[in-house]
Amino acid sequence: MQIIRKFHFLLGTILMVGTLGAGGVPATNEHPSTASFATRDPRYRIEPSDVLDIHFRFTPEFNQTVTVQPDGFIALQSAEDLKIAGLTLAEIKAAVVRQYSSILHDPVVSVILKEFNKPFFLVGGEVAKPGRFDLRGDTTVTDAITIAGGFTPGAKSASVLLFRRAGGQVVEARRIDVKHAIEKGRLAEDLLLRPGDSVYVTRSFTGKLERFMNVTKLGLYFDPVPRF
Repeated sequence: MQIIRKFHFLLGTILMVGTLGAGGVPATNEHPSTASFATRDPRYRIEPSDVLDIHFRFTPEFNQTVTVQPDGFIALQSAEDLKIAGLTLAEIKAAVVRQYSSILHDPVVSVILKEFNKPFFLVGGEVAKPGRFDLRGDTTVTDAITIAGGFTPGAKSASVLLFRRAGGQVVEARRIDVKHAIEKGRLAEDLLLRPGDSVYVTRSFTGKLERFMNVTKLGLYFDPVPRF
């Protein structure tokens, strides 16, 4: 009964029968795979403007606080600049150790995230209140739609698009059949959001969808284009 109530709440006044008119989101070329969405590492990945404290246990004179530049690099003391945007803290620690290995003997390094951008997600398309929302705790695609006010009467709940950063200027796309997931109780298909994810509710079925696309193509769905 809980699943049914959630389904009815999400659908609201959406048309349950018949065929919706043509139009909406442009079709693209490739149907997405589910694998990377299911297996992506949930740990926080560093973004531009984040601030890190880097501590050297035995050589404190190398301790430093660095800010991630817009191009994803940090300027290191007595070492070459290092690109860390998109990495986890564990990956950054290993990279810093490698960077200083030619200067220090077996450096022991700790990396602490001092300041970071507040996690968020975007919802656009056929929802009552499209916009940017804070990501607080576990939030699924259907949770995001609910937070954005639910579907409008013209929404196509069987063709909800999820866009996720895949590195650099590339985003990964996935179509989610929210109607099917809730009606059939397949809640595993109701994916958890990651920081920076964008959800787009279409007005009509979108046909084939590119699995990977340049971030600029999000202009077909969002105005303005989301900043990752």
